Amino acid sequence: MLELKKYTSTNVSHRLGIDIVSSVKLSSNLKQSQREKSFIEDICKRVQKTSTVLYLLKLDNNILGFIALSVSSIGDFPSLQIDYIFVNHAFRGKPLEILDNLKTSDYLVDFAIEIAQEIQKLAGLRYLVLLPDNDKLQNVYKDMGFINLPKQNWLYLKL
Repeated sequence: MLELKKYTSTNVSHRLGIDIVSSVKLSSNLKQSQREKSFIEDICKRVQKTSTVLYLLKLDNNILGFIALSVSSIGDFPSLQIDYIFVNHAFRGKPLEILDNLKTSDYLVDFAIEIAQEIQKLAGLRYLVLLPDNDKLQNVYKDMGFINLPKQNWLYLKL
């Protein structure tokens, strides 16, 4: 069964980061897996202490991935920020039938767009923004329709 569980500062356990790290397959590259572990632990601490919200995507007892979102702004315009997207290494790059043949990362970005559109109806949200970790990801997000902010590495999608 597919489940998307929402974690906020009110319902997150101090062990969430540890639980995620111990339940997923990280990158096979040691340096990259250490970065992923640090990012996961950091984002879970942010969920505990700030208004960052984490959505954990599970299929049966397997974590497919998660997305962490927070509110920010571009100039005077409110934005929804993708703080971090993580996909379990075992599911990276694989379209899944249960996700309408989307890859987990695409499914999570589409979910973020849906959340942003819902917030837009209530609060005049204008953009979905993110800061890709590397050039390869920059191109992936550009292929999804994200655009570079002038003179910055941040990307945005106008809602």
